[in-house]
Amino acid sequence: MIKKANNTRSLLNAALARLMPQLSELELRSLTERQDLQQIAEQFILSLSEKIEPLNTSSYLDVKTTPDNESTSWEIPVEHHEPLSDVTKIPAAALPLKPGQIPTQSLTPAIAPKEALMPKANFNFANARVGAAYLSKIESSCHTGEQVTIQEIKFSQDIGITFNPETQELSGTPTTDGDYRLFIKWTTDGKASHSAEVPIIVNPDPRSLWKIIEPPADDKYFKTNTDNQIINENGVRIVAASRRGRSHEHVGTFRDDDFFIAHDADSDWSIMIVADGAGSALNSRQGAKIASETAGNHLSKQMKGELGQTLKALVQDWQPESQKQVGPLFSELYKNAATLAVKAIEIEAINMAQTTKSYSTTLLATVSIRFGDELFAAAFWMGDGAIAAYGPVGKVRLLGTPDSGEYAGQTRFLDNDAINDSSFNNRIMIGKWKDITHLILMTDGVSDPYFETDNGLLCAEKWDNLVNEILPYLQPDEAAEKLTDWLSFFSPGNHDDRTIAISW
Repeated sequence: MIKKANNTRSLLNAALARLMPQLSELELRSLTERQDLQQIAEQFILSLSEKIEPLNTSSYLDVKTTPDNESTSWEIPVEHHEPLSDVTKIPAAALPLKPGQIPTQSLTPAIAPKEALMPKANFNFANARVGAAYLSKIESSCHTGEQVTIQEIKFSQDIGITFNPETQELSGTPTTDGDYRLFIKWTTDGKASHSAEVPIIVNPDPRSLWKIIEPPADDKYFKTNTDNQIINENGVRIVAASRRGRSHEHVGTFRDDDFFIAHDADSDWSIMIVADGAGSALNSRQGAKIASETAGNHLSKQMKGELGQTLKALVQDWQPESQKQVGPLFSELYKNAATLAVKAIEIEAINMAQTTKSYSTTLLATVSIRFGDELFAAAFWMGDGAIAAYGPVGKVRLLGTPDSGEYAGQTRFLDNDAINDSSFNNRIMIGKWKDITHLILMTDGVSDPYFETDNGLLCAEKWDNLVNEILPYLQPDEAAEKLTDWLSFFSPGNHDDRTIAISW
């Protein structure tokens, strides 16, 4: 029985070593002691004994006995042995080699797949955008270095783009955004054709991404999304228009800009004001409204009275002595107007239990009068935006300097500190010129997309382009509505409220 047990273990050990060469001696010894595996080995020995019994007397088999204390080496044909149900054979190639073990050579020769012998091509072209004219030459290359010629392109669906095989170009005006597939038929020798499938991306029109959400109608400081006004009397034409920016439309907030225009037929003085409430200030839209109305009403009242008559006479004379008197008078006029505006904001803040800063706003104003082909204007500039006397073509006079901060969007707002600053008079500019065709005020929602920088405001060519663009909208009968529509122009990255006032 001991000899039989040893033979069984020896057979089992040899079989496991053959089937699982990656096992260590300790692992083999452990599996060899398993009763279930020994039973399988014993059954195999019995079955094998029955098969070879007739051969015991044959000359073909030379059986050698082995002492009990010696191990027996068995060669077991794997194909004749049922695999163990609870042992998984791991391919030797997938395991790390043991010290001294020689890696086995793959029995499968390395033969390149048929696909690797086929030429491969790359295709490059620009992405498209919905609504924008598209033209892109396809750049093709083959890994063999041969020239690629595209014979035909089919689209996964009609997107408004076609392929011209003569020019090897894609062109058209895309109608639908999304990711689509191009099925390309191409050749390198004009004989054999190959196929490729490549993606094409059609980006959406940026305008379509903007939402239009109405602000709450019951807000205490409700303001309409647009506003406009025109004055057309006795040869005087003044128009103002204001429009909510896309950045406000997208989130359902109010227009922060405001304006004021007026003309007195008796004194001939005209008033124009634009104001831009600070976007970060909760009540700035009301601050812009209060400031423009308060300052505008004060300026109008003063120019209708004795001060207006005095200034008109001095400006009409416009000699060195009279010029010296005009400056101080307008300095006092604008300082009083700004002070009243700030005071009105402070009163509103107290009444509404709000901070004064939550009503922060810019304020740009002009007081002007025409004498034939001459225009006199006194400008006050607090904040960003622009004021300019334009004309003739190719010439512009910037009536002040914008308050630009260290970062984009930073500016100075109307407050007591600014009014009491020793440099307050630097915010006032006066002049009298011939051939001025347009006196223009605007908030930064207009100046930023058209002039981009403070230096851009000095470029006469940019002013030429702006005036030429708005001229068709300045037909007196419909200038207010047309100018309001024009303010909806699309400029990437510029989506603030827009307000403009023009005297022409």
